[in-house]
Formats: sequence, structure tokens, C-alpha cells
Amino acid sequence: MLISFRLFRQQQPDTIALCKDIFYVFEVQPEYRFRYISPSLDDHMGKGVAAASYMDPDECFARIHPEDIEVLMSKISGDCDYDQPFRQRWRTNGGTYIWFEEYATPIRENGQIVAIQGVIRNIDEQLKSQQALLDQYRIDALTRLGNRHAFNEAVRTLDQDKTTYGLILLDLNELKELNDRFGHAVGDALLEQTGLCIRRLTDHGYRIGGDEFVLIDESPSIETFEGFVEHVRSTFATHEIGLAIGAVHTTTGRRVDDVLHEADEQMYQEKINERLSRQHGLMRLKQ
Repeated sequence: MLISFRLFRQQQPDTIALCKDIFYVFEVQPEYRFRYISPSLDDHMGKGVAAASYMDPDECFARIHPEDIEVLMSKISGDCDYDQPFRQRWRTNGGTYIWFEEYATPIRENGQIVAIQGVIRNIDEQLKSQQALLDQYRIDALTRLGNRHAFNEAVRTLDQDKTTYGLILLDLNELKELNDRFGHAVGDALLEQTGLCIRRLTDHGYRIGGDEFVLIDESPSIETFEGFVEHVRSTFATHEIGLAIGAVHTTTGRRVDDVLHEADEQMYQEKINERLSRQHGLMRLKQ
């Protein structure tokens, strides 16, 4: 394989020079060094990276994302499946990380890996496009929270794991009135502000209906969860956003649908109590 790559380089120099993919041959024994690396590496990583990697392979390896170091080491040691592509992130001269996909082939002598050759392709834009499509499917465009699809995924995970968690159901009190009196632009502004508040409170917030939201909290104790609920209340009170809340904490692995139903009943009762309180206040004013 190493010989065939050398022949390919000799016979097709222009092809390699024009290709945006990165071809390389890396020697593992007797010492770590690049026998060849495409000049196109600089197109992705920045000027001078290819030349510096020839001088010292650590110049290149130091750029790998900390979470992807194991991928690199398994490829060098042979403790991996070379039939599968390797995905890893590398840091550019500008300091940003780019996703690459690599197909590598080990070169063996007497049963030992002496070199690795392969081709690396920049897949960063491809992954960004995929993520954008996924966001369209899972993210509510107005509030930037998870939508019903994302919530259903979270429900399946909680039901499978049977873990301890708390669920908070929120319902905006005045959204319909705002839309009717002032138009949907004002109502949308309220929804955007609500989404911002929830995103600041948790990474597990979802818009599951027009004016209904769910927060999932993995607090291990009821005391911690109750503190979080009060924090949610005070946050929305500070922003003068009226809402009703239903909150349930479970340690028994109850199905999320059952917990959500209980939270919905609590929220409904809070709405009734708030309405009665307002009526009582109006009656006292009339007296």
C-alpha cells in the first residue's frame, strides 16, 4: 500500500496538488514522523502548518481537540477498526476547531504497524448543514427552545432511564389577551422573552404548545428542586411575566406522561386560585 501511494504521487502529482483532501503517510516506527503530507493541509489549518508538521509531528498533534485525543491514539496503536472512518476536530491557526473525517490504512511489517497512510476530508460545513436541519426539526424558531419533537425525545430518555427528575409546567397567563388586543407581534415578543428567561434557567426547556412550556430538572432531592421552582417563579416575576406553574418531583421512575398530567392539574388549580383572588379583590374594591 505504501508503495502504491508513492507510485500514485509520482504518476498523478497534479491531482494531489489540486485536491482539497489531505493525503498523508505517517511513520510510526522507528520514530514518529510524516513521510508525506499534502500542501492542502495549509488550506484548512493555516499557512505553515504542513511544513511545521514535517519538522515536528507534535506541531500537528497538539492541535487535536482534547476530546478526540483517544481517536488519534487508537489509530496509531491499532486499537481500532480501520474499516470505519475517524472523525476528529483540529484547531486552525485562527483558534477555531474544524471537523475532519479520515480514512486510514495501517502499514504492517512482521505483524507490527510501522506506518499509517490515509486521506482526510474537511466535513465541517457538511456537519453544520446537518445540524441546521436538525435544529429546524427540534428547535422552536421563536423561542429557541426545544420543540415538541425534542420534548418527546427527552420523554423517551427519561422513561427508559427511570431516573430522578423534576418537571415544571408553565402556562403564560396573558398571551391570548395580548394577541387579541395588540396583535401577534406583541405576543411574539412575550414568547421570545419567555424563551430567553427559560434558556438562562436551564438547558432542558421546551415549548410544547402555544403558551405552554416544560422545564426538566435533574435535581436529586425534592429540596433542591423546590429551590429551583422558586428561582423560576422569581425570575419571571422580575421580568413581570405572568404565568401559572405546576411542578412535580419524582424519585420512583414514574412515566413522564403521568408526571406531566399531575403538573397540569396543579397548574390548572393555580389558575383557578389566581382568578378567584382577582375576583375577590375586585369585590373588595367595589365595597
